[in-house]
Amino acid sequence: MEHKEMSLLGLARRAGKLELGFDAAASAARNKKARLLLAAGDISEKTFKNLRYEGERAGVPVLRLKTDMAETGRACGIKRAGVLAVTEPGFAEALQNAMEQGLQEKEERPYDD
Repeated sequence: MEHKEMSLLGLARRAGKLELGFDAAASAARNKKARLLLAAGDISEKTFKNLRYEGERAGVPVLRLKTDMAETGRACGIKRAGVLAVTEPGFAEALQNAMEQGLQEKEERPYDD
């Protein structure tokens, strides 16, 4: 399901509904603009912990992508992206659903790696 998630990120970026980078994402969360905070799979634990803190303070869900910063960045049309904030409710919901669906499929087929 990573393909669907990356497609949604690309659409959100082209629609201007993404904030890229930790500072921009944290600011969007603090200003009640963020609907979902995302982190690439290979960001540091310290950065992810700080992002979770910002999300909890603002009441915004925080999820970790399976893709690395390079692949996440490519989906967004930039070189690398480690932290993102989705600012549009529809995109945020679609991304959460896609990620949950990907987890469910993985649980149903544990031997298909």
